[in-house]
Amino acid sequence: MTERPLGALYLVATPRPDQPEPDFLARVQAALDGGVDTLQLRCKATDPRYGEAGPYIALGEKVRALAHARNVPFFINDRVDVAVAAGADGVHLGQGDLPVRWARQLAPHLRVGRSTHRPHDADAALREAPAYFATGPVHPTPTKPGRAAAGLEYVRHVARLNPPLPWYAIGGIELDTIEAVMEAGATRVAVVRAILDAPDPARAAAALRAKLPRAAPAGIATLHVNGEPHPHTPGLTLHALLRNLNVPRDRVAIAVGDHFHPGGQAPDHPLHPGDHVEIVRVIGGG
Repeated sequence: MTERPLGALYLVATPRPDQPEPDFLARVQAALDGGVDTLQLRCKATDPRYGEAGPYIALGEKVRALAHARNVPFFINDRVDVAVAAGADGVHLGQGDLPVRWARQLAPHLRVGRSTHRPHDADAALREAPAYFATGPVHPTPTKPGRAAAGLEYVRHVARLNPPLPWYAIGGIELDTIEAVMEAGATRVAVVRAILDAPDPARAAAALRAKLPRAAPAGIATLHVNGEPHPHTPGLTLHALLRNLNVPRDRVAIAVGDHFHPGGQAPDHPLHPGDHVEIVRVIGGG
C-alpha cells in the first residue's frame, strides 16, 4: 500500500477541556478543508474523557476517517496501542516516550515521528531515522508548560544539518511568526492553537499554508518532464504519461534519458522515478 505523503502544514489536534466532541471534529474537518496536510491526534492524559484506551481509539477512528478522506497521513500521539487500534498511519513519540526501536518492534507497519528539543536530540533522530522529526518549541507555548523555548537558533542548526528526512518547526508558530521560522530554514511547520483556536480554522489553515512552499510532498516519487517535476506512479509507462498530458504520441519526438525516439516511434516502455523525459512537438510540412 502506498504511503500517504507527509505535507508541509501539520496540525496537532488536541481536544480542549470540556469541548464537545462534535465541535472538535468540525474544527478538525475545517482545518483539513483549509489546507492541513498532515494530522496528529493528541489527547492529554489529564482529559478524563480519553484517559482510557477505548474512548481514545473511538475518537481516533473518527479523526482518521476525516484525514484519510483527503489522503492526509494521520498520527496518534504517544500511544502505539491506540495508533494500531485506530488504524492510524503512525505514532508520534516525545523524548520521554517509548524509544523508536521499541515502537517499531511492537508495530512494524507504523510510521514513527519524533520530537526533538536540542542539537543532541536532532543527532539522535538522524540515527533513529524516523519518518520525520519535530524541532522546537521555537517559542514558549502553553501546550508545553514548563518547557524552555529552543528558539530560532535551533531551527537554523537543524537547517544547516540538511537532514535527509522531513522535519517540522513547532511551538508558538502563528501567521505573524511563520516567516521568521522559514527564514531560519524551515519549510514545514506544525501548529496547534494557530488553527484550532482560530475563529475560522479553515481560513487560518489556508493563510498558513499559503506561506509555505509548494513542493512535491515527501514520499512522492517523481520524474522530470521537460525539466519540471512530475509525479511517478507504480506501473507508469511512456504512453500512459502522454495520455495523462493529453499529448498525441504520433505528433511528438521523445527523449528518455539518452534514448531518442523520432515522431510517432516511441515504444511504450516503463518509466522509473528519476527518469528525465523531453517531449518535442513535431510540426509537419507540406
